[in-house]
Amino acid sequence: MLSIARPHHLAVLPSGYGRLFDDAVAVLSADDRVRALWVHGSVGRGDADASSDLDLLLAVSDAHFDEFWSGWRTWLSAISPTVLARPVPWVPGILYAVTPDCLRIDIAAERVGAVPSSGFTNRAVVFDRDGLDGQVPAPAAPPGPDRSRVETAIEEPLRYLGLLPAMLHREAFLLVQEGYVHLRRRLVELFQEATAPHATVGAKHGRFQITDDQYGLLEALPWPQADRGELIAAHRVIGSQLLHVAPPIATLVGLPWPEELERAVRRHLRRELAIELDAPPLM
Repeated sequence: MLSIARPHHLAVLPSGYGRLFDDAVAVLSADDRVRALWVHGSVGRGDADASSDLDLLLAVSDAHFDEFWSGWRTWLSAISPTVLARPVPWVPGILYAVTPDCLRIDIAAERVGAVPSSGFTNRAVVFDRDGLDGQVPAPAAPPGPDRSRVETAIEEPLRYLGLLPAMLHREAFLLVQEGYVHLRRRLVELFQEATAPHATVGAKHGRFQITDDQYGLLEALPWPQADRGELIAAHRVIGSQLLHVAPPIATLVGLPWPEELERAVRRHLRRELAIELDAPPLM
């Protein structure tokens, strides 16, 4: 008889997820093409909370993988009715779905032959017909700060600040609002790199990848309406913060500061919008 392990951390999710898990196990364990089933994500890592969702990972026999995945609508509907279900087009073998109760389930499938080199290393076994769990690679140590990511998170905001006068001239105020969100997101990325290494988690756990002080700075940033004056004032604040917090992070990863780009952007904003960024200018 197939042994089924029920993940301990499933209990912290809303009760509907327990039923969804049981239905998924019933359907997938009855399908001989599915050789093993794990939970991954926050339940698999053991840090799930009441806002987590259900992430399942399947190992499907190599010979039947294409057949199994092409029939995803059939086996998913047997697990649960859904109001939304979509494969991820750029990552074959992964789908996400939402049930009529707005429960969220993500399912990833990989070939049995891919298990020893899988990128899904944090997982907890539910059933395993062939001892595949012993072939799962050990989790790698979390990486330190990514120099190229820091570089992008500095250069892109400066480039965008240089575009600000043109977008305001065209009165593209909604687009400027979107650009402001982009700037704030880049600050988040800088802070995440400054606090690396940390465990790889989903976007909903990103709050825990930065410090309380960094979060407070982000929280204090203005949230401008689609108004020229508000947008200019908000960009002055966020641009000043960028020039205050980014240089130490660049130093942390050994990245030369883009002095010429900063000077050019400062001159352009001063000339076109009379904006003076508060961070001390480079000499």
